[in-house]
Amino acid sequence: MNKVLIADNVADAVFDVFEKNNIPYEQKVGLSEDELVEEIKGYEGLVIRSAVTVTKKILESAENLKVIGRPGVGVDNVDLETATSKKIVVMNTPLGNVQATSELTMGIIHSLLRKIHLANQSMHSKKWEKKNFVGSELLGRTIGIVGFGNIGKKISEFSHVYGMKVVVNSSSLKEEDEKKYQVSNCSFEELIKQSDIITFHNKLSDKSKYIINADSLKLIKNNAIIVNCARGGLVNEEAIKQALLNNELGGYGCDVYENEPQTNSIFSGMENVLMTPHIGAGTKEAQEKVAVQIAEQISDFFNNDKITNQVNK
Repeated sequence: MNKVLIADNVADAVFDVFEKNNIPYEQKVGLSEDELVEEIKGYEGLVIRSAVTVTKKILESAENLKVIGRPGVGVDNVDLETATSKKIVVMNTPLGNVQATSELTMGIIHSLLRKIHLANQSMHSKKWEKKNFVGSELLGRTIGIVGFGNIGKKISEFSHVYGMKVVVNSSSLKEEDEKKYQVSNCSFEELIKQSDIITFHNKLSDKSKYIINADSLKLIKNNAIIVNCARGGLVNEEAIKQALLNNELGGYGCDVYENEPQTNSIFSGMENVLMTPHIGAGTKEAQEKVAVQIAEQISDFFNNDKITNQVNK
């Protein structure tokens, strides 16, 4: 009998789907690496989110593990090389968070340009500082989208509604999609040079790590804003801070950090930085959607030998 360990907090819908499909499961949250090394031996399936890191040590002890399911997109917290070598299928749910993450991205952009976060703080301080919050509009601006997967495409759709010019940097963009989404594909250097807003929706890899650094920041407009709702390691946070302090960058919005949870950010207290605690997928709708999807995919894997959304082929 195939049994699944749920090692992270998930929506209750996961339990309902597993029960409907006769998949035995147990939920054990907050396990340390050593505890998970021992615990995983008795399971064929594993469900995790971002709070759990599946290391080589854990995988090597997973004698019976066949599948790892991640409700959401990012799987950089899984040692894919070891999982692949052990023929463990790793799957995610790439469509479940699209709307939620895209809406948050646009919300951060709006807030930075219109200084909504600062105006809100001022009003809560019982002040009326109307003249301090003159912002900028989106109409006519150029937005640069780095990575053009499902979220990047949704951001482009939103951006066109506001009358923005959209440029993208994608190595896999098809010509028909370039026409369909009315975007122009260009090099990363060209994108950051011409964009008023730069938003990241790409994967973190050795090639993309610190793609925003002291050198690349020199190419960016002094009044541009950068938004990162993808992965913290895409940007060098110290370099961004220095650019902001030197008035070489207009603003920074981030939902992700190189080290999480982040309770002592180097950006704390900076008015031109808007931070959120990795809530890109934090809507009731998205949590429910990805929970159902991953539970159905794992159920299909065990009951029907069907593999869906495998990331380590």
